[in-house]
Amino acid sequence: MTTRTPLCPFEHVEDADLEARRIDETALLTVKLLQKRYPPPAPVLRGVHPKSHGCVRATFTVNADVPPELQVGLFAEPGRHFEAIVRFSNAAALVGPDVDCSGRRAAPAMPDRHGSRGMAVKVLDVGGEVLAQDDEACNQDFLMINQPVFAFATAGDYLRLDRTLAAHDDDPAGFFAPLRAQDPTLPPSERAAVLKYIEDERIDADAIRRMLQTKTIIDGIQATPVANPLGIRYFSAAPFLFGADRVMKFSARPCAEVQPSTVPDPPPDHYLREVLTQALRAAGSVEFDFMVQVRGGGDDLGIENASSAWDEATHPFVRVARITIVAPQEDIDSAEHRARCERLVFTPWHSLAAHQPIGGINRLRRAVYEASAQHRLKQAEGLAGT
Repeated sequence: MTTRTPLCPFEHVEDADLEARRIDETALLTVKLLQKRYPPPAPVLRGVHPKSHGCVRATFTVNADVPPELQVGLFAEPGRHFEAIVRFSNAAALVGPDVDCSGRRAAPAMPDRHGSRGMAVKVLDVGGEVLAQDDEACNQDFLMINQPVFAFATAGDYLRLDRTLAAHDDDPAGFFAPLRAQDPTLPPSERAAVLKYIEDERIDADAIRRMLQTKTIIDGIQATPVANPLGIRYFSAAPFLFGADRVMKFSARPCAEVQPSTVPDPPPDHYLREVLTQALRAAGSVEFDFMVQVRGGGDDLGIENASSAWDEATHPFVRVARITIVAPQEDIDSAEHRARCERLVFTPWHSLAAHQPIGGINRLRRAVYEASAQHRLKQAEGLAGT
């Protein structure tokens, strides 16, 4: 059963018992989905972001000119230097080609479908009070995706997605079935099934509006090509504490343009790994500015809706640190290096208390990431002992 995290003043849960049940069910479904995707003796991959493009060594340096009001938590000491590991990945639940080109077979004009890309930064040995140790170490993980919001706004929405994936062999299409209820061309039998689904899942008008927003976000993701994981901007999407009385979102932005800047046509299945490997075998470093968007109380911050965006024009991001990936790194694609990367565990709850994850999706992520990691590593230990 989920251990409830005490809420901070920015969080609000209408029904804590219902949320806890939803989180418990989602964690159980996470393991069931992994068991179906990776039956023994297949190695179990992550439940979230299973396809890795590569893990790279980096440094995370707090800027010397961090404004005094932003010298909080990890950024309390201007100029402080940390070692770090950065993992680049795809968010799709199943490992497949980096770009889905299947539409081309139906019609040459059909657009390719791209995916959500991830950048996870593990800042090592940060010291201080952490919420969860990382294999007995005190590390700070920053997990980011290449869009400023999450597609699924609440723990209830995410649970419905997992129920759909479990019932339909990882096909998420059924999640959006309620959007077809008003389609006049829908056969009566299908309409009846959709209406029953809406009733069974207690999907109200607010949930329908979130579903439409989810579809819009996913459509945007699928229309966004990524030529190089080192050349795009990443976002936390969800909110985090920034000390006791403020909230932040964070972002990593490349300091310079990197090549290639266009997706190859046709794209190789694993071209993002190939591009990353090639870039890290060349001389010269790649740098990202790490930035925070900090807000206080007094207005609606959308804490419990992970699909809500903060307007950068009103609340700009401020640079507080620099991520430097030094090249060359010749071993990035070796079997040994890949294996080390797979053993790493990333979670937003590897965090200093000053940067506690907040909001319903982050509370859900604590249980889901823990369940995924425990199942994955337990299975790996079993294979190693055979």
